[in-house]
Formats: sequence, C-alpha cells, structure tokens
Amino acid sequence: MRMSRKLKEEEKALIMWMIKDTDKGDVIIKNLENYLVDEMDDGGMGSLHVVGNADRIFGRELAQGDFSDIDRMPVFISVDLDTNDDFYELDVFKADFSALKKFPDVPNKS
Repeated sequence: MRMSRKLKEEEKALIMWMIKDTDKGDVIIKNLENYLVDEMDDGGMGSLHVVGNADRIFGRELAQGDFSDIDRMPVFISVDLDTNDDFYELDVFKADFSALKKFPDVPNKS
C-alpha cells in the first residue's frame, strides 16, 4: 500500500522554477503546500502522482525540462495537468531507465 506524502522541498523548488511563467503556474505554486502525492512505480526515477479524484485523467503538459543526473544520464521532467487544468503529476524519465540518483537542483538564473 502506498503512503501519500507532501512534496519535498527540492520537488517544490523544481516545480516552482519550471512553472513560474506558465498560465497555471501561480495557482499551482500557491497550493504546493497542500498537495499530497504518491510516488509512482517507475523504477525509482522519481515520478509523482498528485492524490485526487480517481476519475482524473491526463490533460496536457504544462512545462518540461531536460536535466542530467549526477551520473550524467539525461533526465526529462514534465509538470502535467489533468483535464481540469489542475496539477496532475510530475513525470520523471531517466534515459537509461535507472533510478534517479539525485533530484535536479533548480538551475541558476543566467
């Protein structure tokens, strides 16, 4: 049985950085403290599903970014919304399907 949890600080920081300039960013950022998530069964890559109505389905990708894990393997991350434009999941995909070694830090402003 999965245990729902609140977002970790590094997860919140990355989500905020990724969505701050999007159409739904402000609403989601204001509610980040309130979301409960379940870790998805993705081999340890780090994907998170936001707990909510069981009928919710994927609607669209709000933001995406390309990162590298500390082993230099490419990591692709997207913040996804459901069909009501509510935060649905943080999708993390590591190119070699291995477990994520370190959650990406928020990139420096440049």
